[in-house]
Amino acid sequence: MLTRSLLRLWFLVVVFRDGGSQNLEESEVVEQVYSTSVVAMEDLLEFNADLLFQLDSYIDILDARINLIRRIAHYMMKHYNRDSLQGNLLSHFRFLRHMQKDWAHVLELMEQPLGKSQLLFLKESRPHYPSASDLEEGSFGIQRIQQIYRLQLKDIVSGLLDGVQHGTSFSTLESFTVARALYRRYRYLEAVPWLEQTLSLYEQTSEEARESYQLLGFDVSQTHMLYIEGLMKLNRYEDALEAIDRDPKPNLWRLRDRVEMLMMSSNDLPLGKPNPPLTTLQLCCRGGCPYRDMHRLTCGYNTTVTPFLRLAPFKTEILSLSPYMVLYHDVITPLESETLRNLSRPHMKRRAMTYNKLNLRPIIDPKRTSNSVWFKSNSNAVIERLERRAGHMTNFEMVYSEVYQMLNYGIGGHYYPHVDHFESPEVLKQRKIGDRIATILFYLSDVPQGGATLFPLLNISVRPRQGDALLWYNLNDRGQGEMDTLHTSCPIIKGSKWALVKWIDELSQPFRRPCNR
Repeated sequence: MLTRSLLRLWFLVVVFRDGGSQNLEESEVVEQVYSTSVVAMEDLLEFNADLLFQLDSYIDILDARINLIRRIAHYMMKHYNRDSLQGNLLSHFRFLRHMQKDWAHVLELMEQPLGKSQLLFLKESRPHYPSASDLEEGSFGIQRIQQIYRLQLKDIVSGLLDGVQHGTSFSTLESFTVARALYRRYRYLEAVPWLEQTLSLYEQTSEEARESYQLLGFDVSQTHMLYIEGLMKLNRYEDALEAIDRDPKPNLWRLRDRVEMLMMSSNDLPLGKPNPPLTTLQLCCRGGCPYRDMHRLTCGYNTTVTPFLRLAPFKTEILSLSPYMVLYHDVITPLESETLRNLSRPHMKRRAMTYNKLNLRPIIDPKRTSNSVWFKSNSNAVIERLERRAGHMTNFEMVYSEVYQMLNYGIGGHYYPHVDHFESPEVLKQRKIGDRIATILFYLSDVPQGGATLFPLLNISVRPRQGDALLWYNLNDRGQGEMDTLHTSCPIIKGSKWALVKWIDELSQPFRRPCNR
C-alpha cells in the first residue's frame, strides 16, 4: 500500500509540475465525494482493501490472545484443582503462589489493550469514509435512474435495468438505504414503495442473512413502523391497517387506534403515484426519440473547413442545420483518451458551483452529479494536439477559448437541462472574452448503457462513443443565444462516462464568423 502511494505521489509531481490542471474560481474543490464519479470508486475500493487488512490483523491479534489465555486456563485447571491440594507444606505454598502470581498475570493479560495500531488506523481513516450526504446522493441517483428509465422496483433489486440483466442485485440493506434517503427528504410517494420492497426482501431471506443484517444495524421493526407511517402520510389508511395486522405487536395497538380515528375523521383521498405519459427526456434516454425530419442531413468526409483537412479529413455527421450541430467520428485515438484519463484520475473532485453568503462555504450543486478537473490549453502534448484539432474542426480562433474541463460521472450521473451560452447580461459584462459561441464535447470512453447527451428541443440523442466529438453553435448569426441547444446528460446505468468539454468564446471570431447585426 505504501509503495503504491509513493508511486502515485511521484506521478503527480512529474506530470503536473508545470501546471497541468487549473481550478477555476467558479469551481472550487470540496470534500471528496464518491457517488458522483466512477473513478472515485477505484480509490474507495483500495481504501476498503486497506481497512479489511487492518481488520484481519486485528482478528489475528485477538485470536492469538484468546489462544494464549485458553492455554493458561487449561494449565491452571489441570494443576490447581481441589485434588492437587494434598495438605502438605509444599502444596500449600504452591497454591498460594498460584493465587498471588498467576491470577495477577491473567488480569494483566486481559487488561492489556489489543490492536492499538489497527484501532488507530480505523479512527484516523474515519474522515475518509463516504459521508452520509454522499450516500444520500447515491440513493437519489438510483431513484433518478428508476424515474428516467421507468424501471420497476422488482427489476431494479433483481439487477434488471432497462431490459439488460446485470450480475448485481440489491439486498435488504441497499433497498432500505434508498428508502430512508427518500423518506428523510419527505418524498413519501417514492419512499413507501422502497420500504415495501425492503420488507419483502427481508421476508425472502434466510435466517442466517437476517442475523447478519441485525449485526450490521438493520432493525426490521423500525422499518415496519416507518412503512406504516409513510402509508399514513399518503392517506392510505386501509393499507396502514393491513400492514399493522400483518405484524400485530403490542406497540402497534395504539397506532392502530390512531389510524382508525384518522379514517373516520379525514376526507382526504389516498395519494397515488401519478403515471404521466413518457416525456421527451424519458423517450430519448431510452433510445426512442420522436421522429425528426432529417432528409437534408448528410454524412461524409469534411475537407473544406481548413486546408489541413484536405490531407486528413474528418468523418462528419450533420445532426442539425439550425442550430448547427455536427458529430465528428474518430477524432481522438484510444491512446490519447487513456492518457487524458490517467492524467485526470488523481485530481478528479466534486466541484461546488455556488457559495453560502454567510460563511462562504461551498454548496454542492445537486443539478450536476459528476467529478471534474480543468486543463490549460498547454497542459500537455495531448491537450495541445486537441487544441489544434479543435481549430481545424471549427475554423475558429482558439486564442481566447476557455480551458478544458474533464468530467467523469458516477451513480445515476447526470446534468440537468441547461444551455452553454450566458443568459444574464450582467455575467457577459464581467466576461472580457464575450459569450460562448460554440461547444465541443469530446467523448473519451464508451458507455454500454445510458449516458447519452440529449437535446430535448431538437429530439437529438447522442450516445457516447470513444473517439467521437460533438460540436454545436450556442449563438446564431446575430450573436444571440440558441435556446434550442438546451441539453442534458442522461443517467448512466453501466460503464464510466469520460467527457472533455471545450468552450470557444466569440471575442476572437469577428473574421471567422462575423455576426449579422
